[in-house]
Amino acid sequence: MNLKDVFKPLDEANFNIYHFRSLLITTLGMFTISYNTTFVSIELKQLSHIFHATGILFILLGTASFWTAIAGALLFGFISNFKGRRAVYGFECLFLAIGSLLGAFTTNAIELIITQMIFGIGIGGDFVLSPIVLGEFSEVRDRGKLLAFSVGVTGPLGSIASAGTILLLNALNVPSNISWRIVLALGAIIPGSVVYLRRKVPESPRYLARIKGDVKGLENVIKTVTKKDVTINANLMDKTPVLFYMIKYAWAIFIAGFLWFLDHMVNPGGVFELALVAYPLGIKNLALFSLLITLLASIPGGIVNLLLIDRWGRKPLEAIGFIGMGAALILFFVLKITVLKSPVGLVPLIAALILAGYHFFHNVGPANVSAAGIFNVELVPTKIRGIASGIVVAIDRTGALANSAIFPFLVSNFGLGLAVGIGGFLGVLAAIITLFIVPETKGKSLEEASKEEEVAKLAESLSSQSSNQKGSSDEINE
Repeated sequence: MNLKDVFKPLDEANFNIYHFRSLLITTLGMFTISYNTTFVSIELKQLSHIFHATGILFILLGTASFWTAIAGALLFGFISNFKGRRAVYGFECLFLAIGSLLGAFTTNAIELIITQMIFGIGIGGDFVLSPIVLGEFSEVRDRGKLLAFSVGVTGPLGSIASAGTILLLNALNVPSNISWRIVLALGAIIPGSVVYLRRKVPESPRYLARIKGDVKGLENVIKTVTKKDVTINANLMDKTPVLFYMIKYAWAIFIAGFLWFLDHMVNPGGVFELALVAYPLGIKNLALFSLLITLLASIPGGIVNLLLIDRWGRKPLEAIGFIGMGAALILFFVLKITVLKSPVGLVPLIAALILAGYHFFHNVGPANVSAAGIFNVELVPTKIRGIASGIVVAIDRTGALANSAIFPFLVSNFGLGLAVGIGGFLGVLAAIITLFIVPETKGKSLEEASKEEEVAKLAESLSSQSSNQKGSSDEINE
């Protein structure tokens, strides 16, 4: 019995209530992360004034969660690989809830940084586990849409909720030293409520079959998802050594991580975009600007992605997205040294339109492909999917950190135009890498996309040849 036949009931199932429930449970983590990230981006300048945070403290206020997300990704990735997805799924939301709630009661910059670091562990864990859990249950026809939905729709909704809450509190004249605490505290509600639901998610069918070797458990999960009884008479445990897979798939892991890394390097400032790009160009109401950008650019871009990702494929959308992002930022660079440096009333509008173009293409492409975890889920086999995803997310968070360090340095020493322009050229580079290196995975089962069975048979063949050679050697010695 080959793997395609084993997982056929799952791969060919129609989208049903179980898929919807799984989608809701997994994507609420991204909603919370986006909510918090948007809050930090909007309020960073205000928080730095409240806590008198300058220099390194200002940088840490914006990047605290990035550092610990690296550790969280590796921790949750390795545990999910050897102990199961279900063993740790839900605990990442606990970190998100605790980090948000404690952050609302901090009294100085150091305390807020520490609570953001707690939140960061949850970010790393969620970025690893949610795509794996969703991807390993999904049917082939809609897997791209389901994985992209968490970023393409749920992420922007988190941004809208964050910016909308800030605007509402401002309209109600809530004092600024209280309003930010309310925003943070509200951010703990959703992850806190999702912990229990995630702990009830059944173990991944791929993990049960290929790592644990639990055929009975696999049959039960297939029945849960498809409502059909199946009988599997085969030992499905993958006995291929983890090290063999890691060496064989090192390039795929690197490419998945590097494209996500470049996604951050193209980003004009990351978490500092509003403070270092929008505000200096005359855009003063950062919450309103963030809300409008999300509604008018990010969500439309995400919708385009959802409509096309399982038709056109992952590769063309990733490339188109990077090219569009790069073109927008290069245009910004050209206009910054000409039009945008003059005191013209339209300057903020021009800057806003260019940034909107960037965010539109970002969500058409990488935000909903590589940054949705699609490549690290689809390009590597089940046996190392947890480890590989942990490494990919660690590379991603390293990219976020690198951008957060390099972009402010470039702005301070070479000007805003050049800093943004460099990101534009990196976007073009990322598009070229995508077009010439990344394989297309649309319409394929996870086993087909990763060539799991083919590589496992190769490992078995090499192992058999090695055993035969050893046996021949022993006979000669005798």
